[in-house]
Amino acid sequence: MGLYGASLLCRLTGRAGAGRAYGFLGLTAVGLGGMLGGHLAYRQASGANHAEEVPHVVSEGWHRIGTVDEFPADRPVRRAVDDVPVLVVRETGGTLHALADRCSHLAGPLSEGTVADGCVRCPWHGSVFRLSDGWNVRGPATAPQPAFDTRVVDGHVEIRLRREDGTERPDGRAADGTPTRAEED
Repeated sequence: MGLYGASLLCRLTGRAGAGRAYGFLGLTAVGLGGMLGGHLAYRQASGANHAEEVPHVVSEGWHRIGTVDEFPADRPVRRAVDDVPVLVVRETGGTLHALADRCSHLAGPLSEGTVADGCVRCPWHGSVFRLSDGWNVRGPATAPQPAFDTRVVDGHVEIRLRREDGTERPDGRAADGTPTRAEED
């Protein structure tokens, strides 16, 4: 605004050359700002991430979400843990996957999406997330989905929020001593 204001002032006082220079500098500043904003929003995902609060809301430890029979093969099912909606998918082979249900792009319900090739597709804007780790395979989402570890105990499915750092003890168990998903298989 300052450069365009200076351009107008110069032109009104008869200094057209200086006015054009300030106008060009203003256009350059607007262009650079647009490029920086686009890079931050679309490449660095520094915009709104609608799944970012999940690690702060879900309490630590394992949460029972239902029996194995409640999860039909290759169909998304919605459950909730500490008021956080969770998408649960059981593959044909029996492997269970759980992700935060609200799409990180614009909070679309992933449980209403389609499951194919180990991924879930958001029904609202088509973002695709890998079920195994929540990684965004295809946009418009730029941030991955929070993923949950899964296990089956006495026919009941339990989940816990996967740690960002993936810390495990040397014996292959999680830091709290419980078996990891790989150990359960």
